[in-house]
Amino acid sequence: MYYHTKRTTWRTYLFLVLSLLTTLAMFLIDPISSNAGESVGIFIMIFIIGGCVLSTLLAFVVFRTSEEKKGLATIALLLTLFNVSIVIYFLWVGIRLA
Repeated sequence: MYYHTKRTTWRTYLFLVLSLLTTLAMFLIDPISSNAGESVGIFIMIFIIGGCVLSTLLAFVVFRTSEEKKGLATIALLLTLFNVSIVIYFLWVGIRLA
């Protein structure tokens, strides 16, 4: 009998790295934009939104494959949920106060 062994592939590592970079960008947007200028802050915000969208898409891809280990993907999913919830919160507050 041939058994499929589960392993961690490049998709999981890409998912984890993208989630970590998005989280890092969220925490560093204020110091970077205050030192480098507001135009850099706009690019960081675009990266954060794009990172959240790509992380969400990668979550579906990684968790749909049955031959992938889910340990690192679960950590990346928690980071993605954190990132998406923060973005939705700030969008909601911005819309309510506008």
